[in-house]
Amino acid sequence: MRKNDYDIIILGGGSAGIVSSVMAGALGLRVLVIEKGKLGGECLNTGCVPSKALIHAARVAHTVNTAGASGLRVPGVTREDTAGVMDIVRGAIGQVQTADATEALMRDNGVEIRLGNAHFVDRHTLILDGMPLRADHFILATGSRPRGVEIPGFSDTGYLTNQTLFDLKAIPERLLILGGGPNGVEMAQAFSRLGCSVTLVQRGPRLLPRDDSELTDLLTDILIAEGVAVHLNAAVTSVEKRQGEVFAQITSESGIDTVACDAVFVAAGRAPNTEGLALDRAGVRFDDTRIFVDDRLRTSVPHIYACGDLLGTQQFSHLAEYQAKIVVRNIAFPGKSSADRRLALWATFTDPEMAHLGITEDEAKTSGLKYEVYRQPFAQNDRAIVDGTAQGLVKVITQGLTGKILGVHILGPNAGELLHEWILAMRLGHSIRAIADMVHVYPSLSMACQHAAQRWYESKSKEPWIAKSLQTYIKTIRPHPAGIGLGVLAAVGACLVAARRKK
Repeated sequence: MRKNDYDIIILGGGSAGIVSSVMAGALGLRVLVIEKGKLGGECLNTGCVPSKALIHAARVAHTVNTAGASGLRVPGVTREDTAGVMDIVRGAIGQVQTADATEALMRDNGVEIRLGNAHFVDRHTLILDGMPLRADHFILATGSRPRGVEIPGFSDTGYLTNQTLFDLKAIPERLLILGGGPNGVEMAQAFSRLGCSVTLVQRGPRLLPRDDSELTDLLTDILIAEGVAVHLNAAVTSVEKRQGEVFAQITSESGIDTVACDAVFVAAGRAPNTEGLALDRAGVRFDDTRIFVDDRLRTSVPHIYACGDLLGTQQFSHLAEYQAKIVVRNIAFPGKSSADRRLALWATFTDPEMAHLGITEDEAKTSGLKYEVYRQPFAQNDRAIVDGTAQGLVKVITQGLTGKILGVHILGPNAGELLHEWILAMRLGHSIRAIADMVHVYPSLSMACQHAAQRWYESKSKEPWIAKSLQTYIKTIRPHPAGIGLGVLAAVGACLVAARRKK
């Protein structure tokens, strides 16, 4: 007789919890998912889905307002014309939820779902609504929440986070945003395009600090050109309400500015949802930034796993799904499935989009790596030119004679989509030549990826020792087929001599 109620109990019904439960249930394991809020988690209800719906509305408004560049005469969109936008944004949540049929999918695979707050009492036991539940394994997937800020005056004036931003009834006239990460930058551009006066404050020296600095500088210029007031190396030091208006004091190296606003949106980091779980009773090691796991995503207690935002880094739904699959493989088929830490990848859905894979050039420099960089601007891509989206570039970082891919960074139209061929190449161990040699449809934006990769061939053919070797081949082998053996030896000899000289 089995002594435990379930093979796996999963805490959290967001991306990681849903994927791990469906996969485990499909394998025939007894699975229970406990969710204290709404299924779908942060991404569906207060994150990715509503934010991308707002970004879509903002892009439509921007297209209308810039239609003159395409020779079209149409009335512009003002803030007064956006009255129905937030209703559409909230409606998108239900549409996506219906299309995904998440709950039905889980139940069809034998997953049991319960709502409520659960906490550990020992390593194998949870308490849910006063009832003890035991399992062989546990998966912690409770996600994260906005990290709070302590600024004088906030307790009186209040502020918005991603959990409350989409409850707004209308687009505010003036919005102050704290934080220059993906969420802050995306919302800054979206609200600005919908007629809102936006001020964006970033503590550090640049926006999107984990992305490539060359591309983030280009994106910052684009945001400023669109009307976003960007303050770098700055902080909001106090907020107060006077005569119905909110005034924020922004302190930077250049002095102190006071900005009037109607709402404040805080996008200044995330904290793991570990409160109330009593993880200490289970012996799980954690702090206020993350749960500690090994490469197999096991916590300090071997039969308790964690995945998704709880890990504290790369808090993205696609990586939560990837990690959830690794966890289930390790539970169902005991082995050593490990998370591939090379696949640091994400996209920021500004316009143009910013996509990130692998290491940046700054990281390569800091690590002391010998590397090469190949660039292709969208200003030289035919499709981007005719679409009026010729901003940004493809940037590829490689290493060695073979062109091993270390990182790819794209600022441009549909950058998040363009990144996928690079992800596959990197995952399969292909070099930059695989992208250069692959046939790309013309005219497509993806040709910018191919042309960036072809820069590798151009660069290598100009290296002195390679150029000399090619000349030897052309002069010795090609004109005299009968002397191929001698020609090959001569070419190899020339290569070795040139290479030695290069050292």
